[in-house]
Amino acid sequence: MKVMELSKDLYYVGVVDHALKVFDVAILTKYGTSYNSYLLKTKDGVVVFEGSKEKTEKEYLEHIASLTDFKDIKYLFVTHTEPDHSGAIKALLEKNPDITIVASQGALINLDHILRHDFKKHVAREGEVLEFGGYHFRFVSGIMLHWPDVMFTYIEEKKALVSCDAFGCHYAFDDILLSKLTDEEGYIDAFRYYYEKIMGPFPSYAKKAAEKVLALDLDFVLTGHGPVLDCRIKERASEYLTIGEKFFPSVVKGQVTIVYGSAYGYTRDLAKTIAEALSKAGKTVKLYEIDALNYADLKPEILTSIYKSEMTLLGSPTIAGDAIGLFYDFLCALPSTVGTGRKASAFGDYGWSGEAVPNLTVRLKQLHFNVLEGFKANFALDEAGKKAFEGYISTLLG
Repeated sequence: MKVMELSKDLYYVGVVDHALKVFDVAILTKYGTSYNSYLLKTKDGVVVFEGSKEKTEKEYLEHIASLTDFKDIKYLFVTHTEPDHSGAIKALLEKNPDITIVASQGALINLDHILRHDFKKHVAREGEVLEFGGYHFRFVSGIMLHWPDVMFTYIEEKKALVSCDAFGCHYAFDDILLSKLTDEEGYIDAFRYYYEKIMGPFPSYAKKAAEKVLALDLDFVLTGHGPVLDCRIKERASEYLTIGEKFFPSVVKGQVTIVYGSAYGYTRDLAKTIAEALSKAGKTVKLYEIDALNYADLKPEILTSIYKSEMTLLGSPTIAGDAIGLFYDFLCALPSTVGTGRKASAFGDYGWSGEAVPNLTVRLKQLHFNVLEGFKANFALDEAGKKAFEGYISTLLG
């Protein structure tokens, strides 16, 4: 990959990686990726935007050196400190330890832990404008896209937003610019997959970021991965709104999702009684009974229903000291923030010991649901059990 001039004095100095197949352990990168960095020449010195992954540092430094002497670099703007963007910063500072790193307070704390030595720093704060070399660099919060350290930089004179992970994707493209890309199908596939896996757990923050971008006068969005957006910027930003609604739809008032499995009918009886009581109370109940045969087909519908529901109820018997394994599969497919502002609970029947309900309760708490105390029964309900179950349903209705 050669260095590319994007506009007068503004250059792409990133590294394209066609060989990468897996990112962050669990994310497939069938189109490869890139670690995007940028360099701006000014009348008072050079500004670099973003580091790179540690294993790409040689190429990263070569690209920078082809444009400037390292001693002329005055600032390094760091949008986000995940090691695929910060890993090569140490090598850059070894070339010039006088570089001032500009980043959010959270990012600078992270860099203290990553670099483990002193460095010059400037705290970037939302709305602040840093003036240097005839340019105005305005800081725009990109918090939780997808880390809490993210701070975008808007280069006013270039009408360019340095956005790091936001609005990018894992897509290796040697011609860099979106306007030169012809594989529309592959790019859109990568863009949407990236949103789902990276930005999806934080849909409200992604929505805010999209709204901010749509309000800016932009010629470029300087992404951290994938093609640089030099066209169709509003289209890509608007897609953050439409994709977000598709993968993480708005909550439907009064909707409750009940997912249960039943070995001998006891947990099924509990689930149906709960569903009937909630329906009579005016709730819209989505009831799913899962087993080894139907689960794969039902999983997408179950996930969508949970995203839309005010409350999620999980019913499982205890089998070999735990809940049915199918529950953990779809619970692990949910983003860790899905339960924020929503209720959930677990119920189920057991024969020996009854671990299913407390184990599912733990997972629901990990997903940040407001978890109501669960209910478990030993085989058929006796009179005391029936009374306790009525109390449990009252709690769900409360």
